[in-house]
Amino acid sequence: MPDADLVAAVSKLIAALPGVTEVKTPIHATFLTGKKIFAFTRHGGGMALKLPRERIAELIQLDDFAPLIMGKRTMKEWIFIDHKSPADYKKDLGLFREAITFVTAEKKKAAAKKK
Repeated sequence: MPDADLVAAVSKLIAALPGVTEVKTPIHATFLTGKKIFAFTRHGGGMALKLPRERIAELIQLDDFAPLIMGKRTMKEWIFIDHKSPADYKKDLGLFREAITFVTAEKKKAAAKKK
């Protein structure tokens, strides 16, 4: 099961952001804008956010931030945030907005390439 307290805190935090939907599975919750994933919870706690590589390089210098590793692979455009309390994610609202902007821009670039 996803960490219910974390999912509830993040859901409440980003609920007011336009175009955000949430999908829950037995092991995590995924947050989307349109059909693009911009954040998800990890089994055992923490959040992953999709951001530009340059921004990730800045953030991993701070406490509570690390590169997202899935299996043996370090994800290049994802960062892992692991705060002690679900309430601590309130200070990351700006990062959630950045993630939404980033995936929306990627979608527009992909659409432009198809033309």
